[in-house]
Amino acid sequence: MKKITTCALLAVLAAACAPHARAEVPEGELNSLYIRPEVQLPAPALTFPNYPVVDDCTTEFGDAVTNACVTGEKERALVLQPAWDEYQDSDKITCQEEVTHIRHIQLYKNLAYCLDKRRYDAWRKTHPEGH
Repeated sequence: MKKITTCALLAVLAAACAPHARAEVPEGELNSLYIRPEVQLPAPALTFPNYPVVDDCTTEFGDAVTNACVTGEKERALVLQPAWDEYQDSDKITCQEEVTHIRHIQLYKNLAYCLDKRRYDAWRKTHPEGH
């Protein structure tokens, strides 16, 4: 549980430090955009994914959206990468498959959410009372 708390605190810290770089683009707008079809994404692997962030984030909606997305994704990758080895191998593959299939522009954000959700769901199965 300590590792989950540490990762959650790192994510909160990254989010708290980052709003200045993305303030002009609403999060809802970033959440609604998809990666262009011609962008090739790496196949799922057990190693930390090296997504082409600039290509992933480039849309027809201009530089402000691209810059906000790139800034956020680089920050999320910096938070997620040190914790990568703590996740289950099956979750790493499943979540990478999910985010590359859906192709939302915020790959690292969605990957982190998927991994943390799967880890929390597994913890809840072994701790049904929440203790």
